[in-house]
Amino acid sequence: MATFEEQLNNLLERTHSIKSPINAAAIGTDINEYNRPSEVWINDVEIFYNNYLKEHPLGDRMKILLFHRNRDAYKNLVGCLESISNDQDFINKMNGISMVSVPKYQAKTLPEFDVFISHANKDKEDLIEELYQSLNKLGIKIFYDKESLEWGDNWKDRILNGTKKAEFAIIVISENFFDREWTERELNEFLNRQNRNGQKLILPILHNITVSQLQEKYPSIADIQAIDSSKYSCDQIALLFARQLIKRLQSE
Repeated sequence: MATFEEQLNNLLERTHSIKSPINAAAIGTDINEYNRPSEVWINDVEIFYNNYLKEHPLGDRMKILLFHRNRDAYKNLVGCLESISNDQDFINKMNGISMVSVPKYQAKTLPEFDVFISHANKDKEDLIEELYQSLNKLGIKIFYDKESLEWGDNWKDRILNGTKKAEFAIIVISENFFDREWTERELNEFLNRQNRNGQKLILPILHNITVSQLQEKYPSIADIQAIDSSKYSCDQIALLFARQLIKRLQSE
């Protein structure tokens, strides 16, 4: 089933090919047929409203528009949905993401990064860039070498520091990941931290490999639940991660 945001965007995209309803037209124009696409669209908006939007600040306005359905209703409903599409807090709430307030005295003790993305450079174009963008859209603090390393940095020190200061590690394991000095080192750093702290840290993603390959290559993490990149979009993975992060914050 499409997410709340996907359904909202679909309704707005459909308006690009729908003409606003009219009261009068040239001879030979069937007004009812002309107005039918906008009427169908409004019917779909009403379903969407009943499922999701009753509690939104624009909910009462939309209720009135949907009840009276005058000729301006279509245009005004489009405006309401456009405003809702910019209400990121509400979108996050509908997608199952909520914000957690942290007292100032605790803020300094929080990790510098929500997640460290450990990956092989060869997978950047194929998966990692898109995954980074999906996580970044949700306001997640990410250690991603391409964005986190700056001119003049000692990159080895920065990466090792990142492995120590991230709440979670998304480990994208592919054949490109195997037997690379720094992917192996990052994995070992996170394994040591997880074993030492006894708290969930490693979130594996299998990318173009099988569970059997994982078990053969890295038996030490074979028992950790992994997800397959072919079965989830990057946006879906980002939402799954956000829920893990929220659970962690709520438990602290």
